[in-house]
Amino acid sequence: MGDDEEYQELSSVYGFTEVVEELKCINKKLDAIDKKLNFERDSLVEVLRDIVTTGLRNTNTSKNDDNKQETTEPDLYYIIGEEFIFIKGKKTYQNKDKIKTNLNGMWNKEKSAWSFKKFDNFEEKLKEEFPDITEGQL
Repeated sequence: MGDDEEYQELSSVYGFTEVVEELKCINKKLDAIDKKLNFERDSLVEVLRDIVTTGLRNTNTSKNDDNKQETTEPDLYYIIGEEFIFIKGKKTYQNKDKIKTNLNGMWNKEKSAWSFKKFDNFEEKLKEEFPDITEGQL
């Protein structure tokens, strides 16, 4: 069967209007898939960026590391700077929205920590928001 014969057979089944409508439907589906993929990609990129910027490390240890003393980072701790308070720990990612919203926090790339400007009674506010937070050192 040649191309002309196939075209004639298909054109008798589908008219131009039906083909155009089918293509519109296909385009809508492709757009929806594209939006979903972009959303998923953006979410993954954000998670990966947070993993990289918070300095999370691979927890696998080799046999050579057996004799080394393990230091574990607390879930959440704060460090008092001259102008800013820095929040660090294993659970900063889970609490980033709370830090941003309730403390007007911003990510400090240099310190690999969330930071907010010091204010009166900031420790009370920290304890209120994060009851298990501890004070750390620089």
